[in-house]
Amino acid sequence: MEIAFSVGQLLRQPSTPSCSSRPRSQPLAVGYGSPVSALLAVAVVQVSRRGRVTRLATRQQQKRVRLSDDLPTGSNFYEILGVDKLATQDEIRSAYKRVIRQTHPDVNPSEDAAQRFIQAQEAFRWLSDPQQREVYDGVGGKFGEDALYDYSDEPILGSLTEIRKIQELTPGIDSVNQCRKELTARQEVKIPHHIADIRQRFRVYGNERMKYVRNFFNRRLKAVLEYPKLIRELHPFERLSVELALTQHWNETGVSFGKALACLKDLRRQIHELGSYRATAAMVAERGRLATFIADEGIEEIFDLVTNWEPVFQQFIGCQRAIFKAPCIDLDKPTVVFVGAPNVGKSSLVRSISTGRPEVNSYPYTTKQLTIGHLWHFIAGTPLLIHGQIVDSPGLKFGPGGNHNLMDKLTMGSMENLPTAVVFVFDPYPHGLLDLEKQVELRESLRSRFPRRPWLDVITKVDMEEEETKENIKDLQERYPDALQVSAFEGTGLDDLNMEVRGLLEEMTRVVRQLQRTKIRQLRMGDPEANVVSKEALSMR
Repeated sequence: MEIAFSVGQLLRQPSTPSCSSRPRSQPLAVGYGSPVSALLAVAVVQVSRRGRVTRLATRQQQKRVRLSDDLPTGSNFYEILGVDKLATQDEIRSAYKRVIRQTHPDVNPSEDAAQRFIQAQEAFRWLSDPQQREVYDGVGGKFGEDALYDYSDEPILGSLTEIRKIQELTPGIDSVNQCRKELTARQEVKIPHHIADIRQRFRVYGNERMKYVRNFFNRRLKAVLEYPKLIRELHPFERLSVELALTQHWNETGVSFGKALACLKDLRRQIHELGSYRATAAMVAERGRLATFIADEGIEEIFDLVTNWEPVFQQFIGCQRAIFKAPCIDLDKPTVVFVGAPNVGKSSLVRSISTGRPEVNSYPYTTKQLTIGHLWHFIAGTPLLIHGQIVDSPGLKFGPGGNHNLMDKLTMGSMENLPTAVVFVFDPYPHGLLDLEKQVELRESLRSRFPRRPWLDVITKVDMEEEETKENIKDLQERYPDALQVSAFEGTGLDDLNMEVRGLLEEMTRVVRQLQRTKIRQLRMGDPEANVVSKEALSMR
């Protein structure tokens, strides 16, 4: 029986209308059936070396969580917007615009303003929709306490965090001091007084001390030498992000990750050879005092060797920190990526609708790295809570096949290797880094590359009064009638953008859940490749 589903096949299912074809006022509902059937079934599998499934168990789990750290339980949305509980929709909309104009991160950079801005976004989303407002008014002060969160502690499709389990390498000097402390103060190796022969007693004592010091350093170095294997087993997107992070680190510092790793591998070999040679020499020494002397001398030689390699330790630690900064996206959560040309205002929109805090250069205000924001979303009419991911990507100057730099490759990788919906942002301002025609060309090349992706076009900076800007907006409206018009500064259209992005998250939730069910079915049928399925097969074209 054929059970493999491609993402393209899932997106062609007629059960859910596309984002562009549905009315914006109508929330997109996901066919979960019942709340019980919507909870995630997690398959826990033990696979033998032959690849045969020996045990399979499924479980259903629901978790009670707070709505958000930025929106505490029991928050009063009416007080956040400063309106009465009987306020009309027009009064709520006016109050919302007033609050976000005062608290937008581009206007007020304080932390309190950022929290109020997020709270106002969530408050307006619930109060502007009559259906959602009825749900909120019915729950009252207990809002957010009994939310069912579709979540599992054990990843099915992959959490993309395996490589971060390796701890940062301790500097050589610190390792030497720690080892010396364990030998002297803590006395990890004790004299074996149970041996009656004094000569043999100190032979064994010297041998054990040498083995302890050798293994102390070898264990630490062995952990970091697993990096090549772990990087090869990574999901394509995270492997790309790690490689780009190391390449950028190499360009900035001149330190090659591969060479630093090779030096540590050679150091481990030298420590092993020296420790083994001294341990054997102590074991065959003629006298116990000579065995103690051989061990003491060998320990100091290993300490000196590690101390002399301190520059290599520091260089490798710098490479590790570059790896830790690489973006990590959870495949088990729905994701929406914002793309477009540089300096079109993607970062401001991401700040407006999620918890993301993109880092931008002072000039020309372009995103420095891929930033992951988070968005909590209740499915309309249900108590189910979706934890979505909003990705702010660096701007693109060329479409697929162009001459991309490191940041461009990371943006393309987020679309090529991840199951994401796409929000393409246009900037009608005529003096941007890319003019309107080049932005349209970029959009069309990306759309032709990913024709089946859930897609939303957005025209930003509509508050500008320049005549040429207005003409460009009119031109974009004729080309893309379903495009949203927004202004992060004035707050125009942000509520519609918020609802559309949440609709995209619901669409991607359906895709991700179907992929999870497909993998669980493969596990139940004993597919030997189920332990790696969907890592490489999640690419959506």
